[in-house]
Amino acid sequence: MKMFWRAAPFTIVLAALTALVPPAAADDQPKAVKPVNLDCNTKADEDDPFISSSGVNLYYASNANKKFDLLMSKRTGVKWAAGKPLGGYVRTAADDRGAFVTTDGVYPQYLYYASKLDEKGDNFDLYVTYRGGAKQDFVPPEAVNVVDTPADEKDPWLTKDGKTLYFSRKTKEGFRVFTATRTASKGAQGFADPVLVEELPAGFHHATLTADGKTMYLQGPLDKGRWGLFVSTKTEKTWGAPEPLDVLNDASGPTGDKSPCLSRDGATLYFASDRDGGKGGLDLYSVPVAELTKK
Repeated sequence: MKMFWRAAPFTIVLAALTALVPPAAADDQPKAVKPVNLDCNTKADEDDPFISSSGVNLYYASNANKKFDLLMSKRTGVKWAAGKPLGGYVRTAADDRGAFVTTDGVYPQYLYYASKLDEKGDNFDLYVTYRGGAKQDFVPPEAVNVVDTPADEKDPWLTKDGKTLYFSRKTKEGFRVFTATRTASKGAQGFADPVLVEELPAGFHHATLTADGKTMYLQGPLDKGRWGLFVSTKTEKTWGAPEPLDVLNDASGPTGDKSPCLSRDGATLYFASDRDGGKGGLDLYSVPVAELTKK
């Protein structure tokens, strides 16, 4: 008897082959991290977080009084107290924001920040002040003249060795990252003329760096005029292309995610966002950096 073999229909073969390939596991996809909304948030905008070296003082800007003022919140355990204005010479009649504070417990302690200084000011400049002890007030600020121009300068970040000042400057193309260096590691001034970080495109700014100076988190543009958080890695002397933090950036807020700040040990990232679930406007959040680097 002759046996006749008939080819199986293509659809049956395809189904059989598909059955041999397991579907992509859900765990293979990056999971969105859930940052912590900080207790000090209010219905107003809270922005520009900066966590002190001790991890117990959080400096930030708030517009609760119709202008941005610098506030500080203290942490007890895991709870952040309501922020209190820095006041004194630091508070002006115009917007004050974007603080960077040198090491807690080491005096003089320097505070770098951005201000329009008075109600007639039409651009942000960088200023620096200091205090001689924990219970002393900051002295009258002075401009960081070598950095300041008629354009906006803001978002100061001093490297661990105290020798390089990163900041944002508004150019014709948008905000860019600049650096100013000095030979001394201490003091308020002494910086040389600023240099543009050319490899970082326009729009990327508000830099915060790890202690080794090899990783930078920054704010950058997304579609529809929104902001997102990005990371760049330094290879020798060049910063790599910023990569979006897709596991953190949230699409629900009209402004987005912005103003990153690393804790001094590099373990926690603080930022501002108007994502759903906040207390109103921009809120401050924190997230473990380890959650951002999981594969």
